[in-house]
Amino acid sequence: MQKILIILAASLSLISIGLGYVNVTHFQQTKADLAATTSDRDSTHKKLTSTSNNLKSEQDKATSLGKDVEKLQQSVTDIQASLDKTTADKTDLQKQLADKETELTQQKSDLAAKDARIAELENKGGSAVTQASPQQDELKKQLEEKEILNNSLQEKLKESDSLIADFRKKEADRKAKIMRNGLEGRILAVNPSWNFVILSLGDKNGVVNNAELLINRGGQLIGKVRITSVEPSTSVADIVVNSVRSGLTVQPGDTVIYRGPESSSANDSDSKL
Repeated sequence: MQKILIILAASLSLISIGLGYVNVTHFQQTKADLAATTSDRDSTHKKLTSTSNNLKSEQDKATSLGKDVEKLQQSVTDIQASLDKTTADKTDLQKQLADKETELTQQKSDLAAKDARIAELENKGGSAVTQASPQQDELKKQLEEKEILNNSLQEKLKESDSLIADFRKKEADRKAKIMRNGLEGRILAVNPSWNFVILSLGDKNGVVNNAELLINRGGQLIGKVRITSVEPSTSVADIVVNSVRSGLTVQPGDTVIYRGPESSSANDSDSKL
C-alpha cells in the first residue's frame, strides 16, 4: 500500500511538473504574442498618425490651390472687364468724334457762307464789313476750339485702339500656340471637392486653355482633364465629367498626355495609351 502511495505521489509530482512547464511555456508564448500585438499596435498607430498628417498637409495644399485658382479666375474676370470697358469707351469716343466732326463740318459750311457774304458786303461798302468781321472772328475762334477738341478725341481714340489691339494680340498669340502631340506631364495635386487638378505642364510647354489631356496610369486610360488656367510652369485643369472609369479615382503622380484634337472624341474605357 505504501509503495502504491509513493508511486501515486511521484506521478502527481511529474504531472504537476509537466503542467507547470506547459503553463510556463503558454505564459511565455502569450507574453510574446502580447509584445508582438503591442508592437503592431504601436506601428499601426504611427502609420495612422503619419497618414493623418499627410492628409492634413494635402488638404492644406488643396485649400491653397483652390485660393490660387480663385485669384486666377478673378484676374481673368478683371482683365475681361477692363477690355469691355475699353471697348465701351472706344465706342463712346467714336460717337463723340462723329458728332464733333458733323458739328465742325456744319460750322465750316457756315463760315464759308459768311465769308461769301462778307465778300459780297465788301463790294457794297466798308461799314457792313466792319459789322460782319467780329462775327467772323468769333466763328473762327469756335472752329479752332472745335478742331482742338476733335484732335483730342482722335488721340484718345487712337489710345483705345492701341489698347484693344494689344488685348487682341495677346489673345491671338495665346490661340496661335500649338501643343505638341504626345506632350507628357504628371498630376501634382488633386482637389476632389472642386474637381480640378494641378499639372506639371505650363505656358513654357505650349499648354493652352481648353486643351484636353488623357490621364494614364500604368498604360491604362483613367479619364480626361481640360485646361482652365495656364501659368509659366504649371496649369490648372478640370476633371472632365463622366470621363473617369468606374471604381477609379484621379491621383497625384498619374501621367497626362496630349494626343491632339482627335483624342477629345476618344472615350473607349478599354483603350491603352
